[in-house]
Amino acid sequence: MNRSNIFSGLTLESKKILSLILHDQALTKSALSELSGLKLTSLSRMMQPLEELKLIAGSEIGESTGGRKPVLYDIDSRKYYLIGIDISRTYTQVVLTNLKMQPVKKYRFEMNGDSTPKLTLSIILSWIREVQEKIIRQNGSIIGMGIGTVGPLDRNSGVVLNPENFEAPGWENIHLKSIFEKRLEIPVVIDNGANAAVLAETCFGIGKGIKNVIYINCGVGIRTGLISSGVFVRNINDSEDAFAHMIIDLNGEKCSCGNRGCIETYSSIYSIAERFRECKKSAAQELQDKYSYIDICKAAESSDSSARQVIIEGAEIMGVGLANLIKLLNPGIVILSGPLIKHSGLFYEKCTETALDKIRTHGAGKLFFSNGGYFNENAISVGAAALVLENLLENKKLI
Repeated sequence: MNRSNIFSGLTLESKKILSLILHDQALTKSALSELSGLKLTSLSRMMQPLEELKLIAGSEIGESTGGRKPVLYDIDSRKYYLIGIDISRTYTQVVLTNLKMQPVKKYRFEMNGDSTPKLTLSIILSWIREVQEKIIRQNGSIIGMGIGTVGPLDRNSGVVLNPENFEAPGWENIHLKSIFEKRLEIPVVIDNGANAAVLAETCFGIGKGIKNVIYINCGVGIRTGLISSGVFVRNINDSEDAFAHMIIDLNGEKCSCGNRGCIETYSSIYSIAERFRECKKSAAQELQDKYSYIDICKAAESSDSSARQVIIEGAEIMGVGLANLIKLLNPGIVILSGPLIKHSGLFYEKCTETALDKIRTHGAGKLFFSNGGYFNENAISVGAAALVLENLLENKKLI
């Protein structure tokens, strides 16, 4: 395998046709001609290299209008594959996808105090090489890798800078892009995990066809990805926690960022666990320490008053912040995902209820919420694969 771009020899028109098929269903030449604005003769010429490279394939399965059934062209999913990696604080997931962003294989492992960068990357590389060998034997190839990770980071050089709250030490100045490109000899793209997820949901998931999409991952931190009119809304220093540090109470709790009253101070897994322990401070220390955030979520559903209090308060504050963000961006969909959403239906319900209540007078009639999105826990890893695909296609609007 080498670091060359399989799409580099294609014309802009050929890439446009490929992109139309990638982001849509199988299409006839007539449909492609209408969508691309190309005459059928020019279209056939532009499609030829795509067929020769085995990027697309046609089959006579379209609906007949009285004569011969039309040929439908779709991505040939047997030749080219992508790797998407989601490096989060509590787990890492690696996924192998075809070019339609359909997961073929995936591997997930938990992150703990032993999960140093060296060990984590070693596990990832071992799995990829095993998969790579099988694909090569089947005359296929992996053409790129995307990484969605915790920030802050330097996207251009592909370096994770100084993220907080990893249990294991050493996650500072990790040159992910150069490490993987050197070991695997394929193009590598890196971005914040929430940006990867919102790209997956916008181009291939539940947000397809929606102009403005908000994706929020509620976990140890609160990570946000935003797409407006097909373009990433990037925050200062490319951070994914700008929404998490939106101030909603000037005299509120002290936040790790130095301010007071940030959303993350009330609505993240870490803050909810801390506030629950504070409510239970009269209990024995060993009883306090045994409660994980999952235990707290379960206790809230079982009517534990302390657990319900911290979950509802965190959800309402998140809802107020969401209402502010919705008024600014006018999204068609807000996707709430992550471990807190997965384990607490109460948090999701109260958060969305609060947000809708605060924006009702501002006419958000077309807005809807999604619990987990289409890709759910696979959104960041699949989105990472989408990042490298859009990069290879040089789709500047999306990346």
